Amino acid sequence: MKTPHSDRKSKVDKKNEIRRILILRALLDNGPLSLTDLAKMTGMTLPVASNIVAHLRKKKQVVQSKEKSATQAGRPPSIVKLNGEAGFILGIDIGRLFTNFIILDLETNIVGDTRRKSITLSNDIKLIEDLEREIKVVLSEAKVSWSKLLGIGISLPGIVKVKGKEGLGETYFNFGDASAREILSKRFNKPVHIEHDLEAMAFGERWFGAAKEVDNALCVNIGWGLGLGIIIDGEVYYGENGYAGEFGHIQVVQDGELCYCGKKGCLETVASGRAITQIARDRIAKEATTIMTKDQHLRIDQIDAEAVLRAASLGDQFSIEILEEAGRHLGAGIGILINLLNPALIILGGGVSMASPFLLESVRAGAMKHSLVNSNRDVKFTISSLGNKAGALGVAVYLAEDLFDVERLNPSAYV
Repeated sequence: MKTPHSDRKSKVDKKNEIRRILILRALLDNGPLSLTDLAKMTGMTLPVASNIVAHLRKKKQVVQSKEKSATQAGRPPSIVKLNGEAGFILGIDIGRLFTNFIILDLETNIVGDTRRKSITLSNDIKLIEDLEREIKVVLSEAKVSWSKLLGIGISLPGIVKVKGKEGLGETYFNFGDASAREILSKRFNKPVHIEHDLEAMAFGERWFGAAKEVDNALCVNIGWGLGLGIIIDGEVYYGENGYAGEFGHIQVVQDGELCYCGKKGCLETVASGRAITQIARDRIAKEATTIMTKDQHLRIDQIDAEAVLRAASLGDQFSIEILEEAGRHLGAGIGILINLLNPALIILGGGVSMASPFLLESVRAGAMKHSLVNSNRDVKFTISSLGNKAGALGVAVYLAEDLFDVERLNPSAYV
């Protein structure tokens, strides 16, 4: 039977748990902080913050040290930071062709980075067994034990319902009534976060990449398909139902090719990895000249977007023209986005974007041509420095934020 004393104790315990999470989240978001700054950021008194930090030190979740600069006089401040070795987070970006695995420690340092051929995406529950097997291989290679893994973030292509943290795959990982997040959390006995690949990429760029320093950016993912991650006022934008970013289905060619979505002339039919592959094959079938067939002796069915990129880097005019043409179409679509959203930065990411010398300039020219001067005057373009890692990095940090999300404890009830 509960007593008033036990109720009071329970309330104090819950308050202290909330305080611990507040401190951990402040350190995750800001890096090492002095005790004074921690107290200010979390709204605690200095003695309370000091007591909570002492508890976290005992649990080995944080470390504390004195740091004194060469010019500083007097007693140095006590600096607190997350203990990176206290636990690890796995970010998995599952693509249609390749899967990227990133392991972060609690200080968000990369301790594991692997790219593997993708598991076959489907809605068969056997998919979870395939994924679990891949995870165990990746952890073993990085020498990270399962017991030290704090949680798993998974980024998926296709349609994914993430608003409200449902984690429901609709195109893939759709296992019926229960969400993929629920099923995987139970299977792995770990917190799991499911994210759409476009938002994961944008979040990765916001934390680790070119969007760190700007509040309004567009992250264009140019892979087998086309997609868009949107950052507005420093936050990743989802839209009303979590489906924002289907950039590849803007019509740019009147009465163009039929897209798999059922509409004609979509951007994805002329500027994606899939489109580059098809255009190259069609033109070679009509006896176009290229080093891919002449010198490299590739059959038509061996030619894909990656082969076109390689040939372009060797000066193959046929391949360069295909990439520049794709870039112009892509630029026209981005011009529409510039008029609508007035971003500070356009980041081109994904596998096809690695052809930067041939793609970047044609994209920029097309975007300038199709947008208003007032909207495009200050916009900058860049190729992602994160390459294929952006999505896995982003979903790993999403998971870290979930772990240190104080709102799940309903803090207002204990004020």
